[in-house]
Amino acid sequence: MTYIISMSGLSENQSFMVLNALPHIGPCTAKKLLVHFRGDVRRIFSATNDQLQTVSGIDHQVIDCIRNYSKYFDLQHEEKNLSALRGRFLHINHNDYPILLKEIHDAPIGLYAIGEIDNGARNIAIVGSRTNTLYGLETARMLAMELARRKFCIVSGMARGIDTAAHEGALAANGKTIAILGNGIDVIYPSTNATLYKRIAEKGAIISEFTLGRHADKQTFPIRNRLIAGLCHAVIIVESDKFGGSMITAKFATEYGRHVFAVPGRIDQPSCSGCLALIKEGATMLTCVDDIFEDLPYLDDSPKQAALSLSSPENESLNAPMPQISCPMERKIYEILLREKSVPIDTVITLSELPANRVMHTLQMLEIRGLAFKRYDGMFEISKNIRRQ
Repeated sequence: MTYIISMSGLSENQSFMVLNALPHIGPCTAKKLLVHFRGDVRRIFSATNDQLQTVSGIDHQVIDCIRNYSKYFDLQHEEKNLSALRGRFLHINHNDYPILLKEIHDAPIGLYAIGEIDNGARNIAIVGSRTNTLYGLETARMLAMELARRKFCIVSGMARGIDTAAHEGALAANGKTIAILGNGIDVIYPSTNATLYKRIAEKGAIISEFTLGRHADKQTFPIRNRLIAGLCHAVIIVESDKFGGSMITAKFATEYGRHVFAVPGRIDQPSCSGCLALIKEGATMLTCVDDIFEDLPYLDDSPKQAALSLSSPENESLNAPMPQISCPMERKIYEILLREKSVPIDTVITLSELPANRVMHTLQMLEIRGLAFKRYDGMFEISKNIRRQ
């Protein structure tokens, strides 16, 4: 006999909170369920066993979690504790859910958050080793301060060492900073960062995809690192050995199409070996903040840069003849950008009628060739300084 559990009494946000908390259901499995039930999260819980079994990758263990969700998750207790923290749960369809994070294929279906998330902010991650040098700490703090003064939001993991210095640098400049935790937002780890935790919550945001009370372990930190990479336009690695957690963040950043910068260090210093390896593999060597704008000019919103627009006289090169583009897909997408002026990737996919992965790859190639760029708000435009090919 098939039983149906009614979820009619739950809001969409509550339903997402339950789905996010259930064991054996990660972001990818959750998205399969959401796609199958056309984005209606409440239908997942009211579906029959037979309906659930038709979803690829859904086994009896997952079905049991869905059917008997109250055995695995106390929703009322979670909501009460979250309210006491003055926190929120943001499901992936919520207006305040980070836009950049939605771009990655394994984005969490929900986030716990304390503080405010500005979707218009230009986010840059600064991460590094817990076992650091004084040079590394000073460099992380200096970079964070200078970027914060230029109105960037500094993202890091609130770990000891480089992460802590990055948050402190942003706060010292009276800037915004976001801490992404490898545990629940009600758990302060390390405990020595209790004061820093409070300051970040007041001046920026504390974020986690883990349920309240969850403590950090070896599994949660790599999961957290993907969010650091996904939430940012670029990732700066200040100090890391070859097997540090920051190298995992750099790997995720590359996978997600984010730019990776690495601060060089001494060749005989173990904590610098990871950065040197990244530079050797193609990461951009970072010696000052201006290096970021050389590689990612669209992030520079200085008055001179901001004064330029697609229709301004200063940007007459946009009215120049079409540059020579031999690849048909690149030419097609370039023409869309030229015609639409400023456009999100979803619109490019729709207008080009090409698969999403090919559109993303083609846009990356146009960026590499200096023909297009991605703005800090996620919109794509043709380059302001077109180089003839």
